[in-house]
Amino acid sequence: MSGYKSFAVAGAGNIGKFIIEALLDKKASGAVSSVSVLTRSSGGHEELVAKGAKLSAVDYASPASLAGALAGIDVLISTLGGPAIAQQADLARAAKTAGVRLFVPSEFGNPTDGATEGIFAVKAALRRTLAELGLPYAAFYTGPFTDFIFAPGFAEAFGFDFKNGKASIGGSGTAPISFTHRTDIGRFVAHSLTALPRAKIEGRIFRIEGDRISFNQIVADYSTRTGKPLAVTHRPRAEFEAAVAKNPADFPSILILEWDAGKGVVGKPDELGNDDWPEWKPAKVVDTIVQIYGH
Repeated sequence: MSGYKSFAVAGAGNIGKFIIEALLDKKASGAVSSVSVLTRSSGGHEELVAKGAKLSAVDYASPASLAGALAGIDVLISTLGGPAIAQQADLARAAKTAGVRLFVPSEFGNPTDGATEGIFAVKAALRRTLAELGLPYAAFYTGPFTDFIFAPGFAEAFGFDFKNGKASIGGSGTAPISFTHRTDIGRFVAHSLTALPRAKIEGRIFRIEGDRISFNQIVADYSTRTGKPLAVTHRPRAEFEAAVAKNPADFPSILILEWDAGKGVVGKPDELGNDDWPEWKPAKVVDTIVQIYGH
C-alpha cells in the first residue's frame, strides 16, 4: 500500500467530481482518512459534503491561501481545466511549500508527451516544473471520457446524432482511440493511489483505457448491437484544419484532428496500466452509448 491517507482535489467539475466520489468510497472503507476539495467559494457541493468531503475555499492567486489549505495533505490531485490549467504551476509550488508528498497533474485525456502547442504543451511543461521543484508526481492518460463525448449535447459536436440515426465522422474514422468512462477513471485513480506501493506510483504515467476502438468500428458495433444502422458521412481533415486556423480555441476540432492523426491512444498495448488492477473491468464504448440512448 502507498501509505497516502489524506487527499485534496483541486476542482470538482468534469472529472474532479468522479475522482472525489471514488476517494470518498475509500474513506468510507477506511483506506483514506480525509478528502478535501479546493474551491473558489465555500458554498455548493452539498452532495460531496454529505458523503464526507471537506470544502476548502482558496484564492488561487494567493500562494499563502493555497499552502494553508494544503497543510497536512499527502496527495494533491489537480483536475483544473480550460484557462485554469495555467494555474497548476502556482498550485504545484504551494504544494511543495506545504509538504505535499505527491502531485497528480490535470492530464486525464490524450497523451501530452513532447507537446509543443496549445493546452497539451502547457500540460507537458508542468511536469518539467514538478521535476524542478523536486515534487513527486503521478499522471494519468485516459483518452476522451466515453460518457461525456457521447452524451446528448456533446456527441453532436463530434458528429454523432444517435437520436436521428446519423454520424458525421471527421477524417477517415479508422484510427483507434482510447476511451474511458469517468466513473472508471475515478475508481482507477483512487485504487492505484492507495493500493499500489509508492515505488509503483511516483514518477509514473499511468496509461489506462476502457476501450480502444475507432469511430468506424463504433458505428458498426452500435448498429449490430441495436439493429439501428447509422447514416454515415465523412468530413475531410481540411475542414477541421480551417476551423482551427480561424479559431485556435476550437477544442473539438483540435481533438478530431489529433484522433484522426492516430494520436488518440494512450500508449502501446504493452504500456497500459490496466493490469495494475485486474479487477477494474471498465465499461466499453458501445455499452455506454446503449446505456445513454437505449437499445
